[in-house]
Amino acid sequence: MICHLFLKGIQADVAYRTTAKMAERKQARRRKLPGEAIRMFGKKGYHLTTVPMIVAAARSSIGSFYFYFRNKGDIFAAALNEAIAEAGPDVLAQMRAAVTAFVEFLARHPDEARILLVESSGLGPRLEAVRNELIASHTRSVENALRAAADRLAPMEPAVAANCWVGAMYESVSHWLRQAPAERVAPEELAAAIAGFNLRGTGAPEPTIEK
Repeated sequence: MICHLFLKGIQADVAYRTTAKMAERKQARRRKLPGEAIRMFGKKGYHLTTVPMIVAAARSSIGSFYFYFRNKGDIFAAALNEAIAEAGPDVLAQMRAAVTAFVEFLARHPDEARILLVESSGLGPRLEAVRNELIASHTRSVENALRAAADRLAPMEPAVAANCWVGAMYESVSHWLRQAPAERVAPEELAAAIAGFNLRGTGAPEPTIEK
């Protein structure tokens, strides 16, 4: 009886360790996909990068991709989330960091950004669908963040506020891209202005500045 219980304990421990290792491997695969996606977006452009390309670069599978993400828009949002993780657990700080990460990404790839944000409506339904996919994923991320920070914000409908947030950001970046390079403010200034404007609109408290 004692031996039987001992063996069952060993089996349970082995099963737990195996499950834990599998979970770690899954998380590692999930983390690798957004990183490879961003690298591919920067190299080939968002609209020319396909899911099979991302999967091949990450040494993953199509099934794994669609297990974690619905489309390229979702993985783009996930990559931005990876970039803002260093902002810490504060949701409002993360939202500021998200704007900065997004604007700076577009600033590093102005031609791609111009196609996605400025000229896509004139390039046919395919690129318009890509743009809509990207905006929808971004809006969902903002809505989730607004819901998470609801106790620190003015009363609002998160879905409506998220659309306003993303709309203001995209229009501001689009206007920035239309300007001559010499006339543009620095990407960091643009990001700070957009984040400040949007957060004030939600009733968010001003960030404290340590002296």
